Amino acid sequence: MDWAARTAARNARLEVSRAVTEILRLTERPEVISFAGGLPDPSAFLLEEFEDSARRVLRERGGEALNYGPTAGYRPLRRWITERMAGREGIQLGEENVLVTSGGLEALNLVAMALLEPGSTVLVGAPSYLAALHVFSSHQCRMLPVPVDDEGLEPDALEEALERCGADDRPRLLYVIPSFQNPSGATLSLGRRRRIVEICGRYGVPIVEDHAYADLRYEGDPLPPLAALSPDGVIFVHTFSKICAPGLRLGWVAAARELIETLVLCKIGTDQCANTLGQRIVLDFARRGAIERQLERAVPLYRRKRDRLEAELSRRLPGVIRWSHPEGGFYLWLRLPEGADSESLLERAIAEHEVAFVAGPPFYAGPGGREFLRLSYSFIAEDRIEEGVVRLSRSLSSCRGPAA
Repeated sequence: MDWAARTAARNARLEVSRAVTEILRLTERPEVISFAGGLPDPSAFLLEEFEDSARRVLRERGGEALNYGPTAGYRPLRRWITERMAGREGIQLGEENVLVTSGGLEALNLVAMALLEPGSTVLVGAPSYLAALHVFSSHQCRMLPVPVDDEGLEPDALEEALERCGADDRPRLLYVIPSFQNPSGATLSLGRRRRIVEICGRYGVPIVEDHAYADLRYEGDPLPPLAALSPDGVIFVHTFSKICAPGLRLGWVAAARELIETLVLCKIGTDQCANTLGQRIVLDFARRGAIERQLERAVPLYRRKRDRLEAELSRRLPGVIRWSHPEGGFYLWLRLPEGADSESLLERAIAEHEVAFVAGPPFYAGPGGREFLRLSYSFIAEDRIEEGVVRLSRSLSSCRGPAA
């Protein structure tokens, strides 16, 4: 059987997403200092408390926890999610507005299944989260890039893009990460948030808001999510991967009840229900305040790492690269000198200097990104940051010169 020929068309659309598998593969190479993967630091996990929750669930409700569960998710967990959204994000929704998913990425895929068709237009940031671009590409969508600057998605450019599309080619949705965007680290101001909500409401374009990093704020005041500004026009996607543990593969989507009912039907055709055991464990963990305690442990850890990485870059690479200071999240988005190629640089960095990052092009729906690269400071051990930047500096030796 010629499987290559049978999968050629789909592989051509998804080839750019090979960066995701390479990022995770690097975790198996300890000799490589990796700034690539946006993984949580294992030292932030409250392992003993998590073990206690797992034992308690298995001891008290093991038979139910090891069985299938409701497709929409374990009702007590959905109730806890609504309470957290109300208290932390100011989003007032009921249990019927929440679907528990197998991570935030599955939530995006279900939204695509429900709202998109081959050829549908989706507005995305340039740059944007590469796995989200993978989802939209896999659904054969046309992605229309909207520039992202140091303050996030540009509202003027968004309005211009919508005006150019016209009524007959109106985009089906806008995908945006308002807080500590992946990869740029940018955060939308309150003014930009209100303007984006107003523009999309005027043009009748739903917003998919990815809230994955918003809890990881290291300075400044929290900002309301778009869903709090427009509950009916925003599909709110969040994940337990950054606030609890990615190994659980749990997240959620909150939206209008009619849409959630459709997403539930779509989920029946994927995995039928999210991890039932994991849902009960995370609820027990959360009810005991462990998620908030883990965040209290994680935030200062990631803040130190961010500060250490920025200090080392300033010391080792002055005048070579530039970046914007992120107020939270996992990433620094570096701009190289004009004419640099981050993809060829990555190959040399791994092969010759055993240091890794993510090159810029996979974060773009179209051309672009060659002069950018993403560094993640979340997973790397604090005591390896200095050596990692030393190796990065060596690999960048050919790029030294005036900053672009």
